Amino acid sequence: MHATSILDHTFHLHGHKFQIVEYGPAFNAPDEYIAKNPVRRFKDAPLKRDTLKVNGFQYIKIRFKADNPGVWLFHCHMDVHFYMGLAVMFIEAPLELQKTITMPEEINQLCRDLNVKTSGNGAGNAGFNMTGLPVL
Repeated sequence: MHATSILDHTFHLHGHKFQIVEYGPAFNAPDEYIAKNPVRRFKDAPLKRDTLKVNGFQYIKIRFKADNPGVWLFHCHMDVHFYMGLAVMFIEAPLELQKTITMPEEINQLCRDLNVKTSGNGAGNAGFNMTGLPVL
């Protein structure tokens, strides 16, 4: 994650604990910030957590073990940033999820009524074909 401005961001990952493995100055950080904030790497035993703060003009690399099938939100805790889209959903082990979760028929009917596809990828297509995906 990169904080490319002076603003700090607090991020939270649902469903997992992650490790911070590296952080340092963002690619566009001012020279005086770079001089005072060298890159730090944690190779041996990084702490596990589910929330972190990315300082302004900083990047952070995290890792987590994807061993909890589900749909997990990773988002900024600042409500206005979340509203502006500073969030991502991790869909972990989708084939396993499809074996255990069935969509209620009411949801499928709502999708049909709204002309929303109910199979395929995020655009309702096969593989990596994102044709027809709405432009945000």
